[in-house]
Amino acid sequence: MEGRGRLIVPQEKLTEAISRALSEEMSPKRNFTQAVDLIVVFKDVNMKAGELKLRETVFLPNRPSSERRVLVVPTFEQLENAKKAQPAVVMSKDDLQKLQGKKRAIKKLASGNDWFLISQDSMALAGRILGPALGPRGKFPVPMQNNLDPVDVISNYKRATLLKTKDQPHVQTFIGTIDQGAEKLAAHAMAVLNVVESKLKSQSNIRAVYVKTTMGKPVKVR
Repeated sequence: MEGRGRLIVPQEKLTEAISRALSEEMSPKRNFTQAVDLIVVFKDVNMKAGELKLRETVFLPNRPSSERRVLVVPTFEQLENAKKAQPAVVMSKDDLQKLQGKKRAIKKLASGNDWFLISQDSMALAGRILGPALGPRGKFPVPMQNNLDPVDVISNYKRATLLKTKDQPHVQTFIGTIDQGAEKLAAHAMAVLNVVESKLKSQSNIRAVYVKTTMGKPVKVR
């Protein structure tokens, strides 16, 4: 790939930009822990023609204090271990079945959780019951293999972010929370940018990179 071997943005420059984004000048203090997003703007890419489609899960190096909310439907054998990982929601297959027709409860679960880890034997059921509410929100069930330790899988998804493009030439994704500090957030941003670069024909397809807090102003990185 053209440009391979050069960084889209040096980590030092990311750290500097994130420090500014976290400053009180750019992001006045709020009474909640703000998230930090990375925004990558593309150029010379025909999104409508499908020249760039991103739907990638990126596992951040560190878990944010505001963990990603994980809903899990494990197998019966995985159930007790799944509870040990303390996901936001643990449901049995029977619990999932009982949601059939309860549109308000389903929408609440779809809105209130970031990841939906579903055992293989419950995937078809989850697609039928949760799918109609997840799809419009850009979310989807993630299959969880029966032979895996759910503690490890759930722990990983608590620090996962989704890199997903739509029909506009940019992507915006969560990279952590302000209390993690600029250096850790820069490492998270690098993890995301490495995935972006792997999907591009050339670094010249990147017009700009920004970072911003939930309520703050965007800071241009490049």
